[in-house]
Amino acid sequence: MFKYICILLAVIASEVIAKSMFPMPRLPNSCSQTSVRRDIISLPQDELLRFIRVVREMHRRGWMDGFGSMHDHISHQIHGNEQFFAWHRRFLRHFEILMQEIDPGVMLPYWNWGTYWQSPVADPVLTGAYFGGNGRPGDNCVVEGAQARWGRNYPTRNCLTRRFRYGATTGAFWPMRAVRDVMNTAKTHAQFRSRIENGAHGIVHLGLGGDFETMYAPVDVLFFMHHAMIDKIWAEWQSRDPLRYRNVDGYDSQRIPVTANSLMPFYSEEVGTALATNGPGYCYVYDDIPAAPSGAMFRTSRRANFAAFKAAVNNTSEQQAPEAVADADDTTDVPAGNEFHVKHAFNDTIDFRPPSPMSTEWLRGRHMDVAEAARMQALVNNVVAQINTERRQQRAAAAAAAAARAV
Repeated sequence: MFKYICILLAVIASEVIAKSMFPMPRLPNSCSQTSVRRDIISLPQDELLRFIRVVREMHRRGWMDGFGSMHDHISHQIHGNEQFFAWHRRFLRHFEILMQEIDPGVMLPYWNWGTYWQSPVADPVLTGAYFGGNGRPGDNCVVEGAQARWGRNYPTRNCLTRRFRYGATTGAFWPMRAVRDVMNTAKTHAQFRSRIENGAHGIVHLGLGGDFETMYAPVDVLFFMHHAMIDKIWAEWQSRDPLRYRNVDGYDSQRIPVTANSLMPFYSEEVGTALATNGPGYCYVYDDIPAAPSGAMFRTSRRANFAAFKAAVNNTSEQQAPEAVADADDTTDVPAGNEFHVKHAFNDTIDFRPPSPMSTEWLRGRHMDVAEAARMQALVNNVVAQINTERRQQRAAAAAAAAARAV
């Protein structure tokens, strides 16, 4: 009993500490307008630069450390159970509200890693044109892109790091066809959450490595764009059945049933308040997903009352580097014209490879389900095999047509 009391006190203390590290703005009670989250690759140059300026300012104020600390301290409560989707939606909204305190016109974009799933290193998002790729040899520090030479103070003082899974490459991610297979077969919230968390979600964290595969990964802005993509996937699944905007099922980390009235860790708001992206306080939709009908939304019986906390950390000390850290108005990392807005041309004569399995040790260290991950590995292997079969058939048909024309 004493052991569990100590654990409970530690959790409470960690929440108090995390809340003191950066602002805790109250969710609006209604939406004056509904904004649109879009693929970061589709953003016009001026919008991309505004987003970069804002996240650099958030880093300067120390808020990225606060988000990393918060996520790390309660990681066991928000992974491997049915708090995962709703809590991360609320977490993203927290981030977005703080963005909009700096620039009210900026929205959080999503990173569609499915576009370059077979060769993520070809994704412009992972280049100096956007948010940088692999860390440099030796110390794994990110030294290109919008986060070049960023420092962090949580959990220790260091540079922002990434360490790709296979040295120079991340390995493959999930193709969107596999994601939609999960959408088509998962009937309950618990099924869908488990399959996405232990499949498409996890492989991106493992692939980028470094800080990104830790529970303080929110020190990296890519975390928020990756989870915006996960949130978008959930929103698309929800849009297929109006009941999904009201109901959840499954259990939390303590094996207590989760319902729409369950409270989200840290925020103490009902899970049901986060079930519709265009619901009160959230006020956004994704660019290619219909909004939740107002009649389908969960109606909260209460909204937790908590005060906004004043930022206790106003600045983050930058990691020292040979080159000066670019300031928030520097635009040299983003070439004019966004010439990377071109799809990567894959070699049509080589079969695609599925992502490699995530190790048991890695999964368990992140509160994930080893058995479910194995099932999802089998699913994605099958989908990639289907894609390869279709590509071979297309090549054969094209060769036959070319031969017929030559006769």
